[in-house]
This record gives sequence, C-alpha cells and structure tokens, in this order.
Amino acid sequence: MEAENVVERDWSSLAPELLNLIAKKLTEVFDFVRFRAVCKTWRFSTPITNRSPQFPWILDKRGHPYGPDMLFYSITASKTYTIHAPKLSGRRLLGTSQGYMFTDLYDSRDSSSQCARQLSLLNPLNNHEIPLPASDFCLDAYWIGPQQYRIGEYVVCFAYAGGGDYKSAFCCLGEDKWCELESDDNDFFQCFHIKGMFFRIEEDTGVTEVTDLTTGTLAYVLPPFEGYMVGANYYAVDALGDILIVFQHFDPSDDSSDDWFSVHRLDLSGSSSPRWVKVNNIGNQALFIDLDSGFALEADDFSGVKANCIYLISTYCLVKRIDIETGEQEVLPCPFEEAPRWFVPNLQQLQAQ
Repeated sequence: MEAENVVERDWSSLAPELLNLIAKKLTEVFDFVRFRAVCKTWRFSTPITNRSPQFPWILDKRGHPYGPDMLFYSITASKTYTIHAPKLSGRRLLGTSQGYMFTDLYDSRDSSSQCARQLSLLNPLNNHEIPLPASDFCLDAYWIGPQQYRIGEYVVCFAYAGGGDYKSAFCCLGEDKWCELESDDNDFFQCFHIKGMFFRIEEDTGVTEVTDLTTGTLAYVLPPFEGYMVGANYYAVDALGDILIVFQHFDPSDDSSDDWFSVHRLDLSGSSSPRWVKVNNIGNQALFIDLDSGFALEADDFSGVKANCIYLISTYCLVKRIDIETGEQEVLPCPFEEAPRWFVPNLQQLQAQ
C-alpha cells in the first residue's frame, strides 16, 4: 500500500490581508498575543493598533498593597487570568481606565504618612509605566479621568480628602506638577473628567459645576437631574459623543428591593440653558460602569453584548446587566467577592507629548 503524500504547508506565507481578518476575530487579548507569536510574518502583519476591541475584564481589586500578581476574569471566555506585573509590587491601586492603572506607592509601615507619594500610570499587560508628579495630598484618592484612550490628550484627574476638606486636582502627561481646582466650599462632592471638562456634582444639592480644564474657568452650572437623591450613586460616561450620567435610584424604606436606574444626557443644544435630559434609549451602545469610572462600547463589536444596556459592578460586588428601556436586570458570573472593577486590556503605550 502506497503511503499517502503529505503536503507541507507554509503557514508563514499567508497573505497579510487574510492574517488581519483572522486576527480581528480574536477578541481575547491573550489569543491575539499567541497569534502574533507564531512567526515574524504573522507578527508584522498584525500590528497592535489593528487589534479588535476587547470585551472588558473584571479586575480583582482586593488587598493592599497590590502586585505583582493580579487576577482578571473574562466573562466571554469564562476564564480567570493571572498577570505578573513586577512594577505593581508595593503599590496601591487608586483606579483604572482604558488599560492603565493609577497607582501610588504604599508604605505598609505607615498608611497615614503625609510625605510625598510616588504616583504613576501602569499598564500591567506590557509593564509600561508613566511617572506622574509626586503629591503630598493623595489621601483616599480615586481616579476619575479619562474615559477614552487618546495618545497625546491624556489627562489624569482625581479627587482627594485632606485636612477635613474635599478637593480635586489634575495634570497632563509630561507636566511636573498637579493643578488644584478652586472651589467656593469644601463640602463632599462627586466628580469626573470628560472631553477636557471637569464636572463637580455637589452632594447636598445635586448642582453640577463644569470647569474648562484648558482655561480653568467655570463654563456651566447645571441644575440637578430628574430624581436626584442625596446619598445615591451616579456614574459618568463618555458615550461615544454624548456625556451621560447613570443614576442609581433606591428605596430608603426597603433594603430588600432592587435598585433601579435612569440615564441622563447633557444637553448643550442652545435651545435652552445647559441641563441634564432623561433618555430611555442609547442606540447600539452598552455602558460599563463601576465605582471608579464608566465607559461605552458599540454592542455590535462584541459577541454577546446587548445594546441599550448597562453592565454594572455594584457596591455589593454583583455584576449586573440592566436593560435601560425595560429595567430588567440579570446577574452575570463573577468569581471575585470584594471590590472588583472593569478593566479594558490594552497593549498600546501612552506617550507624553
């Protein structure tokens, strides 16, 4: 019996156009990295900048200090990943945004130390670190800036508590100091940074003050959005062109009832004074929000993502999908039990101008 002829295939000679089509089907970043590692031809034909959008992972945010090993969970792959990031050792995680972590150096011997803290942005996937100006007021800080990945337009902005006052500060990459934002009072507030504007919502009144970070001047003062409640949670999202607030309503008389949610869009149309307008449909978008930040994705870019929905990591560490129009809620799987956050894997490196 004659042996069958075995035809050897030269997989490295596949056309670059075909390799790009295959790579765009790989929505998990680890699959994309393995694909590029096959040979030089495959790697050069699939640059990092051409990678398809990544469904967000869930970050296990337990423990202080952090690192060097961090746990991430992929809902789409139903897998838990461990990433070794040596530069995270001894650092405290203040927040995440678009693949980078805002960290400060944590001194386990004196967690209340008033000395200047070393701050940086760190990408745990490629271990790329960007030093930031040191600060002696970074106490109980949380990161609130930027929600979109734009090299050259990257602003770090956070709020902090110090000396009994609540304040906020920001800086752009490459600058050597933090700029503190002035305020008429020191009452507690919630805040966020979107599109070069700093939004500061007063806790007691719900009034929103909008500051233009390029000039440092007050641009708008917005009245409270519909249904505002003192003590409730709300989240800001740069929704691919629109600025949205997701408001989490609750019944203070019934701890067992489910919270419900409403979405409000910033209206600067000019027909009236700037204001928040309630909306029931955000089209093909899906919103991802947690206690630190929020961002939007096009649902059609991901298998299994439902449009006009909110993907929420709640204060009770539940991961929920909420239909904005109907209010229907569904609990999604998550192996972590304490303080998880959304994290968007990103292989690119930010560069300061």
